[in-house]
Amino acid sequence: MRDKTQLTRLETETVNAAKTRKPLYAARQKIFPKRASGSFRRFKWLVMAITLGIYYLTPWLRWDRGPFAPDQAVLIDLANRRFYFFFIEIWPQEFYYVAGLLVMAGIGLFLITSTVGRAWCGYTCPQTVWVDLFLVVERAIEGDRNARMKLDAGPWAARKLVLRVSKHAIWLVIGAATGGAWIFYFADAPTLVGELFTGTAAPVAYITIAVLTATTYTFGGLM
Repeated sequence: MRDKTQLTRLETETVNAAKTRKPLYAARQKIFPKRASGSFRRFKWLVMAITLGIYYLTPWLRWDRGPFAPDQAVLIDLANRRFYFFFIEIWPQEFYYVAGLLVMAGIGLFLITSTVGRAWCGYTCPQTVWVDLFLVVERAIEGDRNARMKLDAGPWAARKLVLRVSKHAIWLVIGAATGGAWIFYFADAPTLVGELFTGTAAPVAYITIAVLTATTYTFGGLM
């Protein structure tokens, strides 16, 4: 007669059980950048001022091309299929000039990156320039790093609400100015700005400003 061995039942859990499972990604932690100083930072402020000045002011520059021609220095005239850049006028059949410039710009970007590292990304990339601009606004309203950390950790009082609303309102204004400046490259700037404020501009103008306002606000401020 065979012996009957008593079996012990062991309760086990899977390695990836829900209650013991660890998240694959860490929780988002807000970053409070501290203001830097030094020669490189001063040079970066200079580059930021120059690049933003070029972007916002270029559509307002005038260039006399004679009668029956637009006097805007830089203009992408899609309706008449012309591209004006100061004394240069490019027609559709001459677009290979633009293609050549884009190719040279791409090669130049690779050359700069390979020789001096993050010169483009750290100084002249639009993402970098607008983030710096948004940080200037944030520091001017909420203070430096320690003040912003204290404000963020504090309760929602009247002062905190006013500071946050002011900051985001100015960010939205910057985003709208960015989108507005962009569409001025495609039409006569003084005429278009009047149409925008009187509500007579083309719907695509308002849509473009809305999209660029949202993207600038999101990528420059929130992200």
